[in-house]
Amino acid sequence: MSLIVLTGTTGYIGQNLTKYFNSKSKKNKSISLRFQNWHKMMPLETETIIHLAAINLNPQDSAFDEEYFRVNTELTSKLFRYFLNSNAKTFIFLSTTELIDKHISEVTEDAKVNPTNPFLQSKLDAEQFILKQDLPEGKRAIILRVAPVYGRETKSTLHDTFSFCKRFPWFFGVFDTKQSFCNIDNLTEIIAQIAENTSVSSGIYNVADNEPISSVQLVNWIAEVFDKKAKIIKVPKGILNLFAKIGNMFNWEFNSKKLFELSHSRIIVGNKILAALDKNKMPVDTETAVLKTIEYYNSIKI
Repeated sequence: MSLIVLTGTTGYIGQNLTKYFNSKSKKNKSISLRFQNWHKMMPLETETIIHLAAINLNPQDSAFDEEYFRVNTELTSKLFRYFLNSNAKTFIFLSTTELIDKHISEVTEDAKVNPTNPFLQSKLDAEQFILKQDLPEGKRAIILRVAPVYGRETKSTLHDTFSFCKRFPWFFGVFDTKQSFCNIDNLTEIIAQIAENTSVSSGIYNVADNEPISSVQLVNWIAEVFDKKAKIIKVPKGILNLFAKIGNMFNWEFNSKKLFELSHSRIIVGNKILAALDKNKMPVDTETAVLKTIEYYNSIKI
C-alpha cells in the first residue's frame, strides 16, 4: 500500500484530511517541518506528499511578514527539492483563490493574480518556484487554489453572515451577489482522488463547491435554521456608500472594503479539476453542505 505524507496536520484541513484517510484505511504519516531534520523522518516508501503547512494571514501583526516567506515560501521550496530527489511521485500544494485580483468576478486558473499582502505574496512565490522546476519523468506537481473553506468545527467566512443575521435584519438586499466557497468534505475528497488518480497532470487547479452561494439565498437558509422568516431590507446603495465612507473615517467594521465585498460577486470556476478527474460535480451538494454548517453554528450558540 502506497504511503501518503502530510504536513500541517494540526490545521483544520490537515485534521480533516487525516481523519478521511484513516476512515478509508489509507496509509498516511504526518511530518512536522518545524524540526530541522524533518527530511530524515520522511519514509522511503512515500508515494504522495501533501503540503498543507503554512502560516495564515494575521492582519493585526506585521511582525509576521518575514515568517510568511520563511514558512510559506522557503520551507515549501525545501520540501519540493526533497520531493524532486525522492521516490515520491506526487506533490500536492494547497494555495488559495484569494491570489486572484479582487475585481475579477469569474475566477479561472488563468485569471490575473494580484497578491495584496505578504501572506498572499508568499503563497504566490511558492507556486512560482514549483512551476519553474523541471520535473523528472513519472513525477507530477499539483497546485490547488482553494476557495474559502467552510464546514463543521470552524468559524468560516459564512460565519460572519450568520452572526450578523442573528442580531440584525439583512440590510444589503439590494445586492444579490454570488460567492464561491469550498466545503471541507469536498476538499478532502478531491485531494484524496487526486492522490489516487495518476491521470491528473501537473498544473494549477481551482477547487470550489458546485454552485456559488447567493447572498440572499444564504440569508434565507440561515432564517430557515432559525425557524424564522428572513428579514431582508433593500437599503439604497447611496445610503450604504455614505455609511461606508463614515466607517472609513471612524475605523468601523463596515467600511468601503466591506461594502465592496458585499456588492461584488466572486465565482470560482472549478471545471478543470472535475474534468481531470472525469467527474460532473463535486461530491457534496452546496445547499446540503451550507445548511449543515449553519446548523452547526446554531447548535454551538456562537
